[in-house]
Amino acid sequence: MAKNEKKHFVLIKTVVILGLILFGLIIFAISKESYKKKQAQIEIDKLQQEAEKITRENTQLTDKISYLDSKDYQEKEARDKLNMQNPKENMVIVEPGLAPTIETQNANNENGKKLVVKTTNVQKWWDYFFKY
Repeated sequence: MAKNEKKHFVLIKTVVILGLILFGLIIFAISKESYKKKQAQIEIDKLQQEAEKITRENTQLTDKISYLDSKDYQEKEARDKLNMQNPKENMVIVEPGLAPTIETQNANNENGKKLVVKTTNVQKWWDYFFKY
């Protein structure tokens, strides 16, 4: 029976080794498929993000097109580029430096009436920050 036991032991040893090899191959195949699935999911996520980005850009472009087609934009462009104006509008040109100063008001106040001091906004800001 020693021969039978040796054959039996060799057979069991061979079956165990073949089982381990088969188990290793199965684990390798599962891990390979798992890796492919993970890579496919990453690619799907990238494509979904790109689709969302394109959708946002499309919405922005649609908004811009609707603004460019609006009457307000067309009037603004006609004013800016063609120097046109609405018939109900009047143009007023304000030259800088023509605001009344204290000296000119003092000269006008020779009658002894109440002195009204008018200062420009720039002077008011200057006084606010640097006078005190």
